[in-house]
Amino acid sequence: MAILEVKNLVVEYGAIRAVKGINFNVDKGNIFAILGSNGAGKSATLRTISGIVKPKSGEILFDGKNLVGKSIYSIAKSGISHSPEGRQILSGLTVEENLKIGAYSLVRKNCGPETKSAEQNQDYVYAMFPVLKERRKQQANTLSGGEQQMLAIGRSLMSSPKLLILDEPSLGLAPIIVKNIFRCIKEISLTGTTILIVEQNALQTLKIANYAIVLELGRISIEGDARDLIQDQRLIDAYLGSKKQE
Repeated sequence: MAILEVKNLVVEYGAIRAVKGINFNVDKGNIFAILGSNGAGKSATLRTISGIVKPKSGEILFDGKNLVGKSIYSIAKSGISHSPEGRQILSGLTVEENLKIGAYSLVRKNCGPETKSAEQNQDYVYAMFPVLKERRKQQANTLSGGEQQMLAIGRSLMSSPKLLILDEPSLGLAPIIVKNIFRCIKEISLTGTTILIVEQNALQTLKIANYAIVLELGRISIEGDARDLIQDQRLIDAYLGSKKQE
């Protein structure tokens, strides 16, 4: 069952058409990957789904409701959380303060169960990323690159998202850290959270994904089950190369 439906989506930046009428569905509980080179329209697609960018045309249905025209806040409140490329943590705040900001979209009618929910989410994040608990009073800008990425993902989990959007979570990280990040992404999906991920690390992404599409110049050029695409010669030649044998 699809939790997210993207229909004939067109996104323009001025005179540049970044996304050219793409269609795809993301099934509930799955890890759905968008692959492609720089400038293919990957991040533009994610930013449009989360409301940062307004589409030229098309529909984005989440739980059957059209998100087009909705505010960023209302989209977040509906159950979508976006961990952006470049992490964008708040460097002047501590780790714990960054996490608390991630819970802003939780409805708080009083100081009852909703507040407890934020605390439970924080405990979940600390269990997922123990180093963040160790450094919870530390300024976020003093963390390593890998720790900052963990914080960015953890902050996105604080709002109890139905759909977690991850934009290049492995960017600039050492291989051993990348493996840990992907392991955590898989663990998050096993809790029932649907994940939409954009990544240039095609091999690692396909190992954990259920389904994937490849964007080229704003159009879908390849799509299918991840376990099939990891054997697809077109994808191997374009994105995997010798890494296929690792």
